[in-house]
Amino acid sequence: MSDYTFGDAAAYDPIVDYYDLEHADFEEDIALYRSLADVVGDPILELGCGTGRILLPLAEDGYHVTGVDGSATMLKRARSRAEERGTSDLVRFEHAGIRTADVAPGGPFGLVIVGLNTLLHLPTQEDQRSLLAAAHRALDPRGQLVIDILNPTPHLLVELSRGVTHEGTWPHPAGGVVDKWSSRELIATEQRLATTIWYDHTLPDHRVHRARAAFTLRYVHLAELVLMLEMAGFVEWHAYGGYELEPFDDGAERLVVTAEVTPSGVSDR
Repeated sequence: MSDYTFGDAAAYDPIVDYYDLEHADFEEDIALYRSLADVVGDPILELGCGTGRILLPLAEDGYHVTGVDGSATMLKRARSRAEERGTSDLVRFEHAGIRTADVAPGGPFGLVIVGLNTLLHLPTQEDQRSLLAAAHRALDPRGQLVIDILNPTPHLLVELSRGVTHEGTWPHPAGGVVDKWSSRELIATEQRLATTIWYDHTLPDHRVHRARAAFTLRYVHLAELVLMLEMAGFVEWHAYGGYELEPFDDGAERLVVTAEVTPSGVSDR
């Protein structure tokens, strides 16, 4: 098994500022996690927490949250944000690998979050299974796991691997604009997308600063994910096509899956 935290987490270190800029207004999934936390609740573990986009709103709601990530640079940003928002007393951060997820401080947990393609950053099925097994061990008997990944339809895989793609433009706080570009190679036999992304910051004086990251995504289909969940010990899984828990079908852009540690009516909630 490769010693990854969430794939090559250090690959994100050069692009932290631009990653935050891109995701500053992305909040579509936050209401879902707040709803799940309201049901199974305190404490919460987020695997691959990055700079705290998901974790910090939950802490602001009063939950005790532990965030685990392999990027020291992203965790430094997350700690700074927790201090700015006055939630440091409710948040713990762990710079660690997947094999320590089950002993992350603050557990056992009521909710484990693996959000926004984090699972796909693990490069092999063995690594992905290890993450799920560690998540199962980290949960208490009432606990629930939630995973959010892209739905790898044939159409999407073709679109993602069609060459250099312009993914968006954002104004930079220091002036100028930032353009995001990507290039992905589909390796279908291994269910992988070899990915390179880069951000071009065009300054007001027309100079361009480029930041680049390269990593591999291993996509999974629902049937494989369910089998891996069952092998990890999870029960009563449910699949949804988005953050409002709409039905999952072939055209869904997202695959959101929840799974329980103990069958309903057995755990002492």
